[in-house]
Amino acid sequence: MILKTLALINYRKFLKETIEFPDGITGVVGLNGVGKSTIFEAVAWALYGSVAARTSADQIKRDTAKTSDPCKVILDFQYEDDAYRIIREMSGKNFTINATLRKNSELIATGAGIVNKYIQKKLGMDFKSFYTSIFAKQKELNALSTMNASERRPLILKMLGINSLDEIIREINTDKKTKQTIVNKLSQDLIDENGKNKIDILKKDLKDLKNNKNNILDLLDKTKAEINGYSKEIQEITKQYNIYKEKYEKLNNKIEILNEKKIISEKKKKLNEDIFSIKNKIQNRYKKIEINNNNLKDLTGLPKKIDLVNIKIKNVELSKLQLLKLIEEKKTIKNRIKEDKQKIIKKKEEIKKIGNKAKCPTCERILGEQYNILISKYGEEIFCNDKKIRDILNEITNEKQNLEKFSREKTALERKKDYIFNQMRLYDQINDKIKNNQEEIHIDELEINKIQKELDSVKDIKFDYNEYKSIKQSIKEYYSIYQDLLKNLENKKDDLTETKLIFQRKKGEYNLIKNDISNIIAKINELTNAKKRIFNENIKIRNLKMLYENMSSFRSHLIMRIRPILSSYAADFFSKLTDGKYQDIELDELYNIIIYDNGVPYNIKRFSGGEEDLANLCLRLSISEVITERAGGLFNFIILDEIFGSQDNIHQQNIIKALNVLSSKFKQIILITHVEEIKNHVENIILIKESENGISSIKIE
Repeated sequence: MILKTLALINYRKFLKETIEFPDGITGVVGLNGVGKSTIFEAVAWALYGSVAARTSADQIKRDTAKTSDPCKVILDFQYEDDAYRIIREMSGKNFTINATLRKNSELIATGAGIVNKYIQKKLGMDFKSFYTSIFAKQKELNALSTMNASERRPLILKMLGINSLDEIIREINTDKKTKQTIVNKLSQDLIDENGKNKIDILKKDLKDLKNNKNNILDLLDKTKAEINGYSKEIQEITKQYNIYKEKYEKLNNKIEILNEKKIISEKKKKLNEDIFSIKNKIQNRYKKIEINNNNLKDLTGLPKKIDLVNIKIKNVELSKLQLLKLIEEKKTIKNRIKEDKQKIIKKKEEIKKIGNKAKCPTCERILGEQYNILISKYGEEIFCNDKKIRDILNEITNEKQNLEKFSREKTALERKKDYIFNQMRLYDQINDKIKNNQEEIHIDELEINKIQKELDSVKDIKFDYNEYKSIKQSIKEYYSIYQDLLKNLENKKDDLTETKLIFQRKKGEYNLIKNDISNIIAKINELTNAKKRIFNENIKIRNLKMLYENMSSFRSHLIMRIRPILSSYAADFFSKLTDGKYQDIELDELYNIIIYDNGVPYNIKRFSGGEEDLANLCLRLSISEVITERAGGLFNFIILDEIFGSQDNIHQQNIIKALNVLSSKFKQIILITHVEEIKNHVENIILIKESENGISSIKIE
């Protein structure tokens, strides 16, 4: 497989870039975080889809791209002399992924899942194997160098995919344990809690049930005979029952005719009684009218009495208003006298403050004797005002007492008014009663006329009460016989029903026993099948045990074989990279690297740091070679990600020179590095830079 071109559209940090991959050693150079590894993640994403992405789908598309902008990777590569093109695209708000694959310009697969399956089948490996075979990272090389034996060996086996055998072996062991659990469960099901064989117990139960079944069959035959006997008795009783029922119905029809005559006779009698009753009611109503008219004589002249009381109430209210007005006037006079008093008190206080030697505020003469005259005058005026206020308060008190008297008088008048109103209501009620009685008399007279017309329409009939009574007695006797026969018939039917229920119950028991017999036979068959299954499962357990042992042996054999193969490939790489200085590398049982110098084995720690890095690189390349060969694929490129680590410039140059030797083995060797000096030592440069707006660009030098 050889990479040809890669186009990136809105993928991660790239807006729209295209790369043509040259043959030979190519350096992919740029600062950390600009997107160097993203280029080869895009290669893997194009081939294998989402499983190759290091983040979720919503983080693959460029941050500032629009929703309508596509996120697309186009990869052209050559494989087995055929040219392939994969277009993988992600679109829409839901980041829907689609893919197409062309071989020599012919469309051969459409749809993300279908393309993934085709690539995996064509290359002969899944993404994990592909990634391990073509990607070598510095941290892997460091791990191979710095890990202890207990960690290094599992790591190499995991990189080679041998750990998948461990999963298979674990699954086989799990299947074996699961089947053993089934066998144990089935074996327990064959034995009851007392340790007895369930099949033997069920066979004994089956025998007992069959005996019980035969007993119930005998009982069913006896019950059938009883049912037939009851059926014959019911037929005979039914015959007698029908005879007496017919006699009863004939007399009953005759009594119905007599009942009609009886009804007419009773109706006529009832109508006469109703007329007599209504006439009595009318007489009673006339008496009530007479009594009520006498009562009205005592209640005449009430409206005039009400008018007189209303005039008195109005006069009392007018007197109260006048008193209230007079009281308010006296209160106003009292308040005015109080104000005059306060003014005089204020003047008196002012004179006291200035004293008798002060000048008069009006004439500016010394007050002298005038001071005492003023003080005395003001005192008399204050005393006079106090007397006036007391007199007015006494007058107000008297007026209030008069007001109270008028209120009591008004209350008495209103009570009298209420009494007269009650008398008037009584007057109206008596009048209403008189009117109601008169109306009722009119209604009753109409009712008498109506009943009389109905009475006139009823025809005269002959009704023999003794005949009616005799037929009634006969009906009663026939009915008694008829009911006794009916009761006897019902009893026999109940006996028949009960016997049928017994029959059905026994038949149900019979069916249940049949079901129990079927269930026991089914259970015996189930347990017998369980015994057969135990036998078959034991065979499977033995086979799984053998398979487990064989797969474990195969794993051990594979691990034993893989170490010499890795040693052979690593030795070949190391010999080429050191110009034949070291002819052989070997991995010991703990996967420690042993380098032979002039035929003498030495631990890798004996050699220089550069030689140790080359040896670890050769081991990593041999792992890729083995994975590629196992997959049956042809991969002519390898990607080395930051393998220089902390190497100085000389060691970096030595590694580049050594990699040039591998150009016959790998047509494309791609170095991902942030070391700028590498540009001077490789034939091709892919330069990655990031602009201020966060968009990365690719330049091929």
